[in-house]
Amino acid sequence: MATPVQRAFAHDELERALKEQSFGITSFEIVSTTPLKAAASVVLLEGPTVLVSLSNRGFQLYSPTDPPTDPDLDAEAVFETIEQLLQSVSPQYDAARRSALITKLESIQATPEPA
Repeated sequence: MATPVQRAFAHDELERALKEQSFGITSFEIVSTTPLKAAASVVLLEGPTVLVSLSNRGFQLYSPTDPPTDPDLDAEAVFETIEQLLQSVSPQYDAARRSALITKLESIQATPEPA
């Protein structure tokens, strides 16, 4: 029997991954959770909404209008990271990611070193 910690893992991991990418997406909402997978509706910067799932296979992308009945049997591409998935569908995500990285590096460079 799955423990509450096991039940929440896919949900928590997908939520954490999408929160970390908030600079490169408009919004997201977790739409389903099972002990082994979670799915979220993600609004891209370009405007379209995509359905993203996380399972033991990795991150997968589905059409929100035609989700598969069993994602574990689907032949869609599997991504190791949410970043790879978002880069594959959103050119604006890639630009936002570069901009966020440059901003972070500039803030590190501007921080004075301790004497």
